[in-house]
Amino acid sequence: MKVLGIAPCFDKATEYSYKWYEELMKKVKPKIKLKELKKEEATRKNFNQIVSTEAFDAIVFYNHGEKGGLVAQGGKEYILDTKNLDKVATKVIYTMACLSAKKLGVNAYKKGIVYVGYVEAFAFTTYDEHLFGQAANSGFIAYVKGERNWKKIKQIMIEAFNKAIELADDPWTKIWLRWDRDALRVYDGESPKSHCPLRKVAVKILGPEIGWKLTKTLIGGMFFYLIGFGITLHAVASELYYKGGYLEILSPQGEWIGLALNFVGFLLILKGVRKLLRK
Repeated sequence: MKVLGIAPCFDKATEYSYKWYEELMKKVKPKIKLKELKKEEATRKNFNQIVSTEAFDAIVFYNHGEKGGLVAQGGKEYILDTKNLDKVATKVIYTMACLSAKKLGVNAYKKGIVYVGYVEAFAFTTYDEHLFGQAANSGFIAYVKGERNWKKIKQIMIEAFNKAIELADDPWTKIWLRWDRDALRVYDGESPKSHCPLRKVAVKILGPEIGWKLTKTLIGGMFFYLIGFGITLHAVASELYYKGGYLEILSPQGEWIGLALNFVGFLLILKGVRKLLRK
């Protein structure tokens, strides 16, 4: 397994995330082929260069995160965001980054990438920091050991957080461990939740694997097509009813043939789109 490890370190909080990263790599290094971008090397330029020339099975990132991206050394740019997500020819992005699962993780999921991260800030207490590091590291350790079911890996992480909560004596440590546990997201052990009504319908009808890959333009186009089709169907039926009642509606009509062919074409297009999105 080939892994790209990324660990900036430039403030008090990242001193701890850097420490947890180093502890993680000590445990998994014998079983992986590791390349690293640490501290001053953890820049967007270096990241873009290395992922453009080499393929990795997994990227491990321990540092600050925001909704839109993973923060590079110095905190002035993103090392990874939606603009360069396409460069990541990898199956797994494993992070300890705050907030990044809210947007970046969802976009990664749409591209078929497994994404481990948090939808809230990753909080911790400095006097019990080892408990937070152990829980955050548990999922990637399980992955390196051979576990490939991401639903199980999330459960392993949840159990690690629960164990840490039991071991902790300090009430604030317990509170923040629960906070981090509940903010954890593991896509593709689960799918993101959408607040868009059209997206919700697409996911429910087509399933999360396809529903999340559909663009807003395509979802909107399908929605307006079906609304327009329904309005046309009603208008044609009304005209036929006024012309000759229900017998006229039920008799063979060119309008029905046209609408039927139109709908069959829509279903064939939808089937083609589903096949493309599965690739």
